[in-house]
Amino acid sequence: MSVPSGISIRRATPDDAAGVAAVLNGVIAGGRHSLLDTPFTEAEERLYIRELPERSFLHIAEAAGGIIAFQTVVPWNTFTTREFDHVATMGTYVDERHRRRGVGAALAAASFARALEMGYEKIFTDLRADNLDSLGYHLALGFTIIGTARRHARVAGRDIGVIFIERFLKG
Repeated sequence: MSVPSGISIRRATPDDAAGVAAVLNGVIAGGRHSLLDTPFTEAEERLYIRELPERSFLHIAEAAGGIIAFQTVVPWNTFTTREFDHVATMGTYVDERHRRRGVGAALAAASFARALEMGYEKIFTDLRADNLDSLGYHLALGFTIIGTARRHARVAGRDIGVIFIERFLKG
């Protein structure tokens, strides 16, 4: 996947916290694309980026106006010994004005390549069952649906179903 014209993708640093928080909080404020419902401060995002666990990263997509999207990849499980070392989870957040332009797909291509370099073989993640845009995006990236948990998340006081999906990064 090529990166859309005028967009660059790179690994985030703590200095990107304000832009990451702005994108994330915009998605949260929209109220229909995220399982999150509580905004984050710049300081919280700076700490999050600085203290990402080993084998984790956050990629950002930038345009002339600043950060327009980001994607996190972190270990799926850190409370066992090594049984799940090959599995990561991923979160994708794109500013509403930049959706459906290839930014998310370009982020995913960069993240899949980096995840493979880090020894991951699979991405296992979840999304709102009522977010058909996100489901379409993930299916187009090669994810498959594993199952749905009904009333699994409580977002803004409302119970939401959650779809679990996976994508193998090699063969």
